[in-house]
Amino acid sequence: MKMDRISLLPNSILCDILSYLPTKEAVSTSILSSRWRHVWKELQVLDIDDTTSRPGLGWEARFASYVNAILARRNADYPIQKFRLTCYEYSERSLTILTWLDAVNGPYLQELYLCLEVACEIDLPEAILTSPSLKSLVLKHGEYFDCYEKFPNVYLPSLKNLELDGCVDPSKLLSGSPVLENLMLIVPNKDYGCYVYIPTIQMPRTLKRLIFEDNSTEDNNISHRVIDTPSLEYLYMKIIAKSKLQVSFSDFPNMVEAHLHIHHGRVEHVLWVPKLLVALRETKLLALKHCATECLFNGVTFEFPEFPRLLNLELDVACFNTDFLLNFLHNCHVLEDLVVHVLKSVVYCELYFHRSQFYVPAPPTMVSNCVTSHLKSFEFREYENSADEREFIEYLLQRGLVLKRVTIHLYY
Repeated sequence: MKMDRISLLPNSILCDILSYLPTKEAVSTSILSSRWRHVWKELQVLDIDDTTSRPGLGWEARFASYVNAILARRNADYPIQKFRLTCYEYSERSLTILTWLDAVNGPYLQELYLCLEVACEIDLPEAILTSPSLKSLVLKHGEYFDCYEKFPNVYLPSLKNLELDGCVDPSKLLSGSPVLENLMLIVPNKDYGCYVYIPTIQMPRTLKRLIFEDNSTEDNNISHRVIDTPSLEYLYMKIIAKSKLQVSFSDFPNMVEAHLHIHHGRVEHVLWVPKLLVALRETKLLALKHCATECLFNGVTFEFPEFPRLLNLELDVACFNTDFLLNFLHNCHVLEDLVVHVLKSVVYCELYFHRSQFYVPAPPTMVSNCVTSHLKSFEFREYENSADEREFIEYLLQRGLVLKRVTIHLYY
């Protein structure tokens, strides 16, 4: 008979293993044997999800009883460090959820994840918004969190990670997180079901990683976004600018990876984009979607910045433009990987040339250093075999002395 070596492990290791499972599955291990009957009670990581409790009438009451039982029977000598609660269709009174939050909150709570689509408003406990131990806070579907007026002095001195997705003004949470490093902030538009006009958003200077999606700008409103984050290493920015948007930013000397998706009704709404590109000149990876690329053609004064460290460049363009690409390559001195995606939409192409075809400066006549000495990979998406496209590929094949791989995806 084979020996059960796993059961011989100490509870601390078994609980570490069980912490990677949803709590319902972790608790179910109590039926394995008498050795496992009480192991789950020492779990310090709880992941509770109502999706497994919905079938049948009265599932909400059963779900509430289940969560109450978990919290009541666990061993209080092992305080909760991580708590994850996902409720998509739970319509009980908010008091029940607040009771759970009070039960898990304490001086050892480090991570809190709440994804709630519930038919009630929830006032987050003041103890959570002023927790000295909390390091990660995730609030999904935040239109149900009504906490800022009652607790204006938010202060989370240990918070390193913050994720907000919903109709809440993030200002107090951002200003009350003095050591925040990772921020994911998604601000929805009116079609989301709720809307909060946020005239100004100022990112904490301590940020190293920022994912920012802003769909909230509306016609006739001037919004201001401040990204004065000199330590930033990763940036993903997706903005839909339906009105004039002011964006202030610092240089990013530590930038490693930057993705820009800038959608706009008119180019004059996003005149700051070329300046942002200059601020990102130290990045190692740069990805520009077609609307962000178009913003670079808003006037004759734009000069391509030097990219001394850029290794990977991904460009979406509405129509192929050889001069634009050659100008970019001449200023990317050590570029190794180039991806060009030409969008063949007739609407985009007409808008693109109407606004920008005359604003592309002539490229230098000499071959760029990156093409002859560094470029190893080139990928062309939606290739149509036009004369300009053929000429550019021939240019790379003839002059790309270290080019190892060329991938061409045909347009049908």
